[in-house]
Amino acid sequence: MIQYQTAPIAKPAPLCTQSIIGKLADTMLEMAFSGQNVTPETLESYGFSKDVVERYGARATALARRRSIRRIERYI
Repeated sequence: MIQYQTAPIAKPAPLCTQSIIGKLADTMLEMAFSGQNVTPETLESYGFSKDVVERYGARATALARRRSIRRIERYI
């Protein structure tokens, strides 16, 4: 007997902005855990332009805070 199966619904590729926000948040976490101040000027030294920091900085900050809280709770 022949059985037909429908193809699974493909998930769209992640947006480029999500990748930028994730990288920016990771850099912020790395800087904060190493004791450095996180400012737009210091982020420029890590390769992020001023426009990127202005556009995605708030979202990246929120993501970095969520990630840091989760990491702390995991080790308690």
